Amino acid sequence: MATGGSSPTWSTRNGKVVYGAIGKREVLLITSNLTTQDDDVVQRRPGGELKDDDRQKLEHQGVPRDCHHDDLSIMKARYGLNKEISSTEVLRDDGSLTCELVTKKITQLQNNTDTSGVVLYYIGPGKKGTGDWCFSDGFISFRDIMHLYLQNEYIKGRVLSIVSDCSYSGCWVKEAMSFLDEHGVGPCGHTAKEKGILVKVIASCQANEIPAELAFSTRCAKNDKNTGTISHTTTLRGKEIHDGQHTSGLDFTRVLCKSKIDEPCTMTPGSTWHQWSTAERIRTVRGKDRGRPAWHYVLLVDDEETIREFHDKVKAGSLDIADYGQILKCGWGQDPPEETQKWIKEQYFMNYDYQPPSIKFIEIEGID
Repeated sequence: MATGGSSPTWSTRNGKVVYGAIGKREVLLITSNLTTQDDDVVQRRPGGELKDDDRQKLEHQGVPRDCHHDDLSIMKARYGLNKEISSTEVLRDDGSLTCELVTKKITQLQNNTDTSGVVLYYIGPGKKGTGDWCFSDGFISFRDIMHLYLQNEYIKGRVLSIVSDCSYSGCWVKEAMSFLDEHGVGPCGHTAKEKGILVKVIASCQANEIPAELAFSTRCAKNDKNTGTISHTTTLRGKEIHDGQHTSGLDFTRVLCKSKIDEPCTMTPGSTWHQWSTAERIRTVRGKDRGRPAWHYVLLVDDEETIREFHDKVKAGSLDIADYGQILKCGWGQDPPEETQKWIKEQYFMNYDYQPPSIKFIEIEGID
């Protein structure tokens, strides 16, 4: 694997082992002002005026008041304050920005950087259902960007951070999981290092949401005056930052297994990001099935309304589990056998930081 002069190294951030966390980076801020009647191009919602407390927080973090009028100005100021950023370039749309020009600019950045990684930050409309970036001549997808990354032996092996503030941007987080699974980059973190595919994806909303202007740059990003760095508060199921808008994102360079840096990986062979991402939707349900004690591990469907209905049924004291998701394992008795608990933990990685919520004492159906 060929890399340039500033190859990433192992380090620890917030108690988690990561690869490529330390080192200077270069930023390319990309805006799109595309306006069209195309139904596939979905603009962000108008954000309105910032509240006084939002302005105060921005000023406290070092972002001057004259930058508070749009997302580009806020993020340009934020990156200017970040000691980890080597340089920030703005690719501003004057109404004629094309996919060809953006692709050329990304390639130039990757070819010439002497830092440990690059940040691509997009602000603009998103393609409906995919979160692809929208320009005058078409769309740029997550896989388009990954193709540029993988074909370039100079940038491959350094960290590629993608930040997307557009409608349906959370789709790229899911697409990244599928892409990495296809390339054998599992959630252990060690395979990311071995294959030189080091990716972070940060989105301003979930896969089915339309974000508001000024919400993400103001309420999710944060400049730390003590360390001189910038961070984004995101998780796969992020917190609400504005009127039904939830952040999304994953750091695919994190080491999720329990082994130390110089020890063999302890993750289950064949484990995938897709499996890991579903862990928060697993429930352990205990109760009575036709009068007999029974237990179930159920993977709830990825639908907020159905999950709410599931919990309503739980409160009512009776439900048919199969109506709300996939039954992973089930059996008779008060508790799952130890070998079953171990299997669930190994397959869905709950032995690392997470245990499924346990629901008890309800009438259930699910065992054939």
